[in-house]
Amino acid sequence: MSNMFTSRNPAGVAVAQTGAIFGVLAAGAVNAHMSGIAAARAVRESNNSNVLRHQLNIAVARAQDLCDVAVAQASEIEALKAENARLKAASATYLAAARRRAAA
Repeated sequence: MSNMFTSRNPAGVAVAQTGAIFGVLAAGAVNAHMSGIAAARAVRESNNSNVLRHQLNIAVARAQDLCDVAVAQASEIEALKAENARLKAASATYLAAARRRAAA
C-alpha cells in the first residue's frame, strides 16, 4: 500500500487505509456477534434440555405415585370382594336358619 506522505493522492490513500481498518474491525465485530448468538443459542438449548429433564422427572414421579395408588386400590378391591363373599355366605346361613324357624 502507498504511503500517504509520498503519494500523489494522500486523501485517497487515507480513505483506503481507513476503509481497510474499519473493514477488519467490522469483520471482527460481526464474528464476535455471531459467536455471541451461537453461545446464547447453546445456553438456551441447554436450559430447555434441563427444563424438559425436570418435567420428565416430575412426570415419572407422578406415574409412580399413581401406580402405587392403583396397587393399593387393587388390594382394597380384593379385600372388599373377600368381605362380600363372607357376607353372602353369612346372609345365606341366616336366611336358611330363619326359614327353618318359620317352617317349624
